Amino acid sequence: MSRKLVLLAATALSAAAMIAPAFAFAQDTAPAAAPAVDESQVVVVRGIRKSMKAAIDIKKAAINTVDSIAAEDLGKLPDQNVAESLQRIPGVTIERNRGEGRYVSVRGFGPKFNAVTVNGRTLATDNNGREFSFDVLPSELIAGADVYKSPQANINGASIGATVDVRTLRPLDQSKPFSIAGSIGSQHAELADSNNPEASGVMTWRNDARTFGVALSASYMDQEVRDDEFTIGAGHVYRSSGDSYYNAGGVAGARIGPDVAPFTHISMPSNLSPFFFVRNKKMTGLNGSVQWKPVENLTLTLDTLYSKADITEAQTGLAYDFSGGTLVEQVVQGNEAVYQRYTGGTVDEILQYDTRDVTTTMVGFNANWKATDTLTLSFDASTSKAQRRGKENSYFTTVRRKNMDLWFDRRSGSPIYDYGFSSPTYDNAATNPQGITAHYYIWGGGSDIDDKTNEFKIDGKWAPEGVVTLYAGIASEQRTKTINSNSTPGGEQCAYCGSDRVLPESLFSNTSMDFFSSHSGNIIRDWVSYDPLALLQQVKTFADADGKPFAPGRFDPAGSSVVEEKVTIGYLMSDIRTEIGGMPLAINAGVRVEDTDYTSTGASRTILSAVPNGAGQNIITLSDVVPVSFDGHYTDILPSLNARLNLTDELIARFSASRVMTRPTLSDLSPKLSIQTNPGNETIKRGNPDLQPFRASQIEGGLEWYFDRTSLLSFNAFYKNIDSFVTLGNTTEVVGPVTFAVSMPINGKGAVVKGFELGYRQVFTALPSPFDGLGAQVSYTYADSDAKYESAIPGVFYTLEGLSKDSYSLIGFYEKYGIQARIAYTWRDKFLQIASGRNGEPEYFDAYGQLDASLSYDVTDHFTVYLDGLNLTDENEFIYSVTPDRTKEYRTTGKRVSAGIRFRY
Repeated sequence: MSRKLVLLAATALSAAAMIAPAFAFAQDTAPAAAPAVDESQVVVVRGIRKSMKAAIDIKKAAINTVDSIAAEDLGKLPDQNVAESLQRIPGVTIERNRGEGRYVSVRGFGPKFNAVTVNGRTLATDNNGREFSFDVLPSELIAGADVYKSPQANINGASIGATVDVRTLRPLDQSKPFSIAGSIGSQHAELADSNNPEASGVMTWRNDARTFGVALSASYMDQEVRDDEFTIGAGHVYRSSGDSYYNAGGVAGARIGPDVAPFTHISMPSNLSPFFFVRNKKMTGLNGSVQWKPVENLTLTLDTLYSKADITEAQTGLAYDFSGGTLVEQVVQGNEAVYQRYTGGTVDEILQYDTRDVTTTMVGFNANWKATDTLTLSFDASTSKAQRRGKENSYFTTVRRKNMDLWFDRRSGSPIYDYGFSSPTYDNAATNPQGITAHYYIWGGGSDIDDKTNEFKIDGKWAPEGVVTLYAGIASEQRTKTINSNSTPGGEQCAYCGSDRVLPESLFSNTSMDFFSSHSGNIIRDWVSYDPLALLQQVKTFADADGKPFAPGRFDPAGSSVVEEKVTIGYLMSDIRTEIGGMPLAINAGVRVEDTDYTSTGASRTILSAVPNGAGQNIITLSDVVPVSFDGHYTDILPSLNARLNLTDELIARFSASRVMTRPTLSDLSPKLSIQTNPGNETIKRGNPDLQPFRASQIEGGLEWYFDRTSLLSFNAFYKNIDSFVTLGNTTEVVGPVTFAVSMPINGKGAVVKGFELGYRQVFTALPSPFDGLGAQVSYTYADSDAKYESAIPGVFYTLEGLSKDSYSLIGFYEKYGIQARIAYTWRDKFLQIASGRNGEPEYFDAYGQLDASLSYDVTDHFTVYLDGLNLTDENEFIYSVTPDRTKEYRTTGKRVSAGIRFRY
């Protein structure tokens, strides 16, 4: 048995021995790791310095490893997005989605490994899995957030990475009886050339006796943003000149000209797609808290949270798929086709319109009763719902140009390949509406998602006179994730794949948007667009006249599922405060037991036949659906030990050891099935209801030097030994002439993740005026892993999703004379975004750095004007397949500048 496991076993036994006499007692709702902090230090006194001090105070008082962000003023986090603020913390990085921080990774562990709670309660999400999207949580509703990197037995949220607990305002904690604040502004998005209004307001009130109080906050934004994307939408593929793809009557009907030399297993893009991406988001957020103390020793708290985000995303672009034409020229370097030219080929123009209407709610009630001078009991109940709608108003439409001459050239080395196409019969082919034919359609596809959580907790704390405080608690958690999908039968999707119906020219107009104007390569800058609903109505008119079925998508049982999870929890914990050699020592030891039952229900179907139609599509026939249901059960015993030793008044040493787990993401537990039928990209993806959790043993230690009230230098090293990771099992399934690559999540071998964090914060108060308003905040994280898993491509391996080897954040600020100025640069190394992307290839998000800045001035004690800038150096996002010379997506998001006014009373 390894020394780590011996240590963990000893921890569990010592915790049980210390706590057994007090098994009947429990803790209060505030984790012992972070004793109650006076909220007046966080949200009433304004400014960067006070925000830094609040975060430092929380960290210093904790026994375990915790880092925090705190609001600088009522309704004002350091950044306009919660995830953007969290990335300033050592060990925390974010994953951007087209310029906006959406997901959080901690110490190299991606979003699915981190639990997100609000006031210690699980918040439902609109994603397929457990990972939480911060883009639907307005920052104005938040008072702060704590990132628990080492667990305690009483902290909610099972995770190998970290638990991120978002805190909202509590009125009885405020120093002033009444406060009100708000902001009104507008954000200018460079690429969309749009001005996007935003407003927020916060109010807190309590009576002078601090027995009753109300806190309310609200926010609204109406945003239109754009990014330009060059994509290889169907990924890169390996082809040989002898493949059926190039033979008459084969999968695609493509040909090879006599001047092209024979080739074997050459990598090439399966298609090429420049896109305009326009997102419209209207978001409303509301949060409320009511607190009442009917008697001195009883506090009742009711919390509510509501967020409504209506998001539409329109993607308009081209798509060469190189099918149907003749390959007449090719240049190969190594095993890569770096130049190709086709004659008589096809070019599609695509408009994809997706609707994501997300409603997230949470209601929580807490009763905290100080029963005696030594005993505190509490009861907490909460329910949260997330609902995503939009499948009925989502479309994927494709029109086609035939007999095109087209080419691409990768030899410039740019992630954007040079490309172009022309018609032998008319000029300006990309913007000319002549001869465009109906092709391929999905009308009302996609999924609606419902996620619901219910939690109940009874906790307590026994603090007799002496060095030991004892805790215990029980809890019940229930979660149900429902996915309802629509699909269009293949025969209807491909009713006009022969492209024999010419569409009216009146349907089309130019985008006039100037694609990737910052790029100087030889590319097409504009093409036609259209109203997808008008197009679908025209195709339906064709179908009615031709006697072909064509209708909106219908419910798809095989793409739908329900996963239910019930967790029963119990924990025992103790805090010991003593001394060693005159140095204060605090120890937190405990054990948490989580017993999990789950069921996964859905439907299954098989592919009966797959027949290439010679026009770039496979026509498949599916069996009838068969209902399926699975259930499972597992129990985890999770001991934890945290120790804090105050070497001096300024220097603190920490050590932690624990057993941790993360449940499989809910989408992986689902039995639902997805099938991709594009020639050369035929895939089947299934879930696996038999998955077991990720489990790990971990240790960490660190030093922290608090050399000033608002200054900190910290170092922390961590080591995580993961028993088993969920990886992908890859097989093939042959149906007639078509071979499908089949992937399914499985429990694979374990791995080690290790690294360290450095953090530095300082306000230079010792400098002479006016330079004593200067300050800095710096963080650096190194994370590495020996994880190595083979992908569906033989000889191609991948590591852990979300792990960047290096990441850092640099912030400089000035705060004095009513001026608040800040400049921030954050950078993270490349990381694996998707272990199995298109064609089973791993997809990586390249290294990315972003420069942001903000400036504000207090015109009076009550009014402040502000100016914020995001992505000031206009950085681009780059996603690639396997190696950086194989582009998957390359995006420009542009700069975004906000200006407005804040007020407070």
